Amino acid sequence: MEGTYRPSSTRGSIAIALLLLSGLLAAVAALHFFSAFDLANRAARAALRPGEAAAFDDLTLTLGRLELAGSILTGIAWFMWLHRAVTNARSLGVDTAATPGWAVGWWFIPFANLVKPYQILRSLFDGLVSGSSAIVAYWWGCYLIAGFVGEFAVLQHPDSLSALRVFAGSYFTSEALRVVAAILAALMVWKIDEGTETAARTAATPSAAPLPSPSEATP
Repeated sequence: MEGTYRPSSTRGSIAIALLLLSGLLAAVAALHFFSAFDLANRAARAALRPGEAAAFDDLTLTLGRLELAGSILTGIAWFMWLHRAVTNARSLGVDTAATPGWAVGWWFIPFANLVKPYQILRSLFDGLVSGSSAIVAYWWGCYLIAGFVGEFAVLQHPDSLSALRVFAGSYFTSEALRVVAAILAALMVWKIDEGTETAARTAATPSAAPLPSPSEATP
């Protein structure tokens, strides 16, 4: 066993709240980009109101800034929780896939960050939570695909109506996946913290002293 157990419920609660807030912002952004299809259809019929396209662009920029701020805050809370969660797991004898420092550090190593974060969360889930760990795979799949689709969307130049539809569809898909990933991540944090607290209580409970065997009891 390594490290000292310290409750992670506060860090977990903050991480969950910010994950759900990020999911809410992503949901708003997804609806915004979905509305671009109607915008394109009306533009094709020359039925746009004056300033409507500019208003769409302004809202896109505002949502982007809000999501960026939310991502930074959520990332800080996530890494603080993850560091504590791995420390606690190791103090309880769980075989994690990385040390607390590397549990955070692997996220910033190119190519390795496509696999290692999943392995680390999977080791936490398997070591602390009873039942299937499929949620970890679903979360990681949504997270990765959202990122790849989002990168594709950034490369698009909506300089025509057809390009606008591709642009909007890419961002809508990315944001929708981010909503799912945020919800699954919040659920993972909750389950891992619950499992950690249960394991800590079990470890702190003194086991009953074994009864002497009949031969030991006989003088």
